[in-house]
Amino acid sequence: MRPMSPLLMLALADAIPLVEERGWALPSSAAVAEAEHLLALVTPLGREPVAEAQPDGAIAFEWEAADAGWLKLSVDGSGRLTHSAVIGGDEYEQVEDFALTAAELPGWAGELLRKLMAVGH
Repeated sequence: MRPMSPLLMLALADAIPLVEERGWALPSSAAVAEAEHLLALVTPLGREPVAEAQPDGAIAFEWEAADAGWLKLSVDGSGRLTHSAVIGGDEYEQVEDFALTAAELPGWAGELLRKLMAVGH
């Protein structure tokens, strides 16, 4: 097993105090595995996302493209990838299957990420 990415380690470290203080759920090992796989799939794009553990135990990655919009991809260990975005004034939201064996992002999530990368930095 390879070491956890520094980006994900920081997100989890930020969430740990909130588990006790605010009753957040710590991400499960399945959610962490999905997050690591998601990071491996998006790393070739060259733009590191902002990573955050969410109150419900999901792990979210977000990219912004100046005034062009934003995209958030979230995993929670359920084998599903949730995404929401606003790109060029259009709103998107969907849930797609996400397997740890996937060689690329699910269709619509991959399309939205490419679209966001094309319109801004």
